[in-house]
Amino acid sequence: MPKLFIRMLSPAVATDEGYSVRCAWMIQEDDGRTRARGETDFRGLSELIDPGTDWVADPGNVVVTVPSEHVLSLSCEVPGRSVGQIRRALPFVVEEFVTTDIESMHLASGELKRGAPVRVDLVERSLLQGWLDCLGALDIRPGHMYSEAELLPVAEGQASLLLDGDRALIRTPDQAAALDRENLSLATGTLEAERLVVLHGRLSELEAGQLAPELTVVAEQTSQAETALEYLAAHWRTADAVNLLQGELRPKQRVNPLWARWRPVAALVAAWAGVALVTMAAEAIYASHRADELEARSVALYRDIFPGERRVTNVRRQLQAKLGGAEEGGSGFLVHLGAMASAMEPGTRVQSLNYTLERDELAVDLYTGGFETLDRLKERLGNQGVRVEITSAEQLDNGVRARLRLAGPGAGA
Repeated sequence: MPKLFIRMLSPAVATDEGYSVRCAWMIQEDDGRTRARGETDFRGLSELIDPGTDWVADPGNVVVTVPSEHVLSLSCEVPGRSVGQIRRALPFVVEEFVTTDIESMHLASGELKRGAPVRVDLVERSLLQGWLDCLGALDIRPGHMYSEAELLPVAEGQASLLLDGDRALIRTPDQAAALDRENLSLATGTLEAERLVVLHGRLSELEAGQLAPELTVVAEQTSQAETALEYLAAHWRTADAVNLLQGELRPKQRVNPLWARWRPVAALVAAWAGVALVTMAAEAIYASHRADELEARSVALYRDIFPGERRVTNVRRQLQAKLGGAEEGGSGFLVHLGAMASAMEPGTRVQSLNYTLERDELAVDLYTGGFETLDRLKERLGNQGVRVEITSAEQLDNGVRARLRLAGPGAGA
């Protein structure tokens, strides 16, 4: 998509008619060609932007530079064993480089690495907010905002210089700044650089003669850019620059239209997945509770049969041991006993058991809470494939005493 470049040339001051600001602008095509460019004010910028232009609504397509006179760019050593410690210590380290309250400054940093210098840009919050409010009034929300000198290339032992009218932008690996050209010789005299590379514009004979003799001057005129903004626009992607839009000023990402269309479906799928997960969890909890309940009934029935047993850890294994191992008849007894344990309700108490191996029958004497409880017990045993015959049932003061005969589906009458 095309890119809109805006170079702020002055602070943005709110007025009754909008904002007082000067800026240069340029629209660049995907292939790098310049569609249009110029210099204007707030009113001209408002007429430039077509409300129906959707690509401008994407913050990633808007790049803004601000005057480096208003930005302090430096590199500093910040102590810390982790990135989090470095981030917390950074404001205290850079505070010594500013004369105003650090709370009134917006701090943006480059990548934080342990043991490596940190690139830092500091700018007055009110200035930065003024530019953002000015652009916001035109529905322009940039995704990139840089100090213009930060977009110059850097190399060890080199200072990069861009000449623009009576101003100059200069950058070294540690610093970036803007200055008047009349102070150029004074500024370059303090640089720890061996080479001065002129990237855009030309030094006058007087300026070249005032530079330190040990400084090698190289005129690099490979760029075809006609203006300073064109040069900065051509190099913003490759520049090692600090984006000022960090923290609470970080631009919101534009919602993908395709994702916006499918987001309700995704939300519905996520909701159903949540319901399914809750249902599975509930079923697992119920199954676990049911297993614990059946195990408790088996243990209670085992203690009724063998009241002298001190410890019950594995009902099936202990019953097999009582019956002398895996005898042929023992398996039938365990089947009937297991069926009884799963079918009994709380309050039912077994009085005695009598198993006949030849007929595979289990006679059970028990006490229940009433005839309805006895009928439910018979029905549950029948649902498990066990033939049940109630041979006697007697009403007592505290319940019903009954005798049942359990047999497998293939047993004789």
